[in-house]
Amino acid sequence: MISSRDLASIESLTRDFWEKKVATKEFHDLFRGKEIGHRIADYVDENTTAMLEKSFDVLHEVDGRGKKRSRSMGDVWVKSNGIYNPVNVKAGEAGMNGQPNMVSLTKLIEAILHEQVDSYYLLIVKMDRVEINAKVVITPRVYLVDMLDYLDYITFDSGPGQAMLKERQFYEAYNAGKRPPSLSLAQKLSKMIDLYEDGNRRLFENREKKLDRIRAKVRLYSQRGSHKVDQSGMKLG
Repeated sequence: MISSRDLASIESLTRDFWEKKVATKEFHDLFRGKEIGHRIADYVDENTTAMLEKSFDVLHEVDGRGKKRSRSMGDVWVKSNGIYNPVNVKAGEAGMNGQPNMVSLTKLIEAILHEQVDSYYLLIVKMDRVEINAKVVITPRVYLVDMLDYLDYITFDSGPGQAMLKERQFYEAYNAGKRPPSLSLAQKLSKMIDLYEDGNRRLFENREKKLDRIRAKVRLYSQRGSHKVDQSGMKLG
């Protein structure tokens, strides 16, 4: 796990970095128009990762040829307490809550079982935009948490196999000062398996419902006396 001292340093450096960055014309230009969250996500990710690389001892997950993996558990792996810890950087516009993908739940569980990691950190930078006297003011809100401590605010989709953050519930609890109880790693694994089972159950139920709908359409098709191709509803070009 990352030490309390290093966690405080990461959070402080990230906040200081973005408080300066959001004041630039470059960032304000990026923050205009629609779908702001999508535009700033990669920008914040890349800049935050670069800042951490300059400030800490970090590594990246690589493939068999030694090349940086495009899909890694962590955007960076920060060394603390003698090990490298995965840190996933996320960004978006404050107040625009959804369920962003965090990590492959299977990969995370396997990494814990193989004793490769004992934590999974989320470094979230949310940009709060307000207009004061016709001037746009952007304030970065930084959150740094071990996702394994906040599994109550995680859901799992067995389709893509991703653990996802329930943002609205998470921010409401965090901003209200609600902190999770201390659990052992074995207890956290048990909660992750519960998430996995619930995701599998919902996937099975949804696929059964989809199959029932298709079966009903097939029955109606079979009951019709004649069939004629009708391409009026298709978009062909």
